[in-house]
Amino acid sequence: MEEGFTTLTWLAVGLAVGLVLLAVVFVRIKLAHAIALKQARAQSVKQSASTLRGQIAEEMAPMLPGFDFEPSDCKFLGDPVDYVIFDGLSAARNGEGDGESLEIVFVDVKSGNARLSESQRAIQDAIKAGRVRFVTARVKGDFSVELKG
Repeated sequence: MEEGFTTLTWLAVGLAVGLVLLAVVFVRIKLAHAIALKQARAQSVKQSASTLRGQIAEEMAPMLPGFDFEPSDCKFLGDPVDYVIFDGLSAARNGEGDGESLEIVFVDVKSGNARLSESQRAIQDAIKAGRVRFVTARVKGDFSVELKG
């Protein structure tokens, strides 16, 4: 037998080195995945908390300081805008005002860096342009609907 390494020995050493490299790559991939997963979870929790705060702010806005409308005049929609406010309606119902001073206000509550969506901007533009109307839907005896207005 010859002294030194045989082909079989070199093959065994190469295989061992390959397995070690494979194990190192595997560990690095697992570690990178764990870090990415941890970051994704943290981002998800942060985003969920932000969304929840926004939803609470939407619902609570009429009771917060600076919201200059009577909560009883505020009707929550949530989508596409948060509120339609019939400003002065409660006073008119209580005999403290007249229907002439009634104003209808559309309000969307935002928190943080939130901005109006494209559809909300379209609604805002329609209101500013006066493209607003009132329609009465009368349900007839045959359950068909007649629209007037």
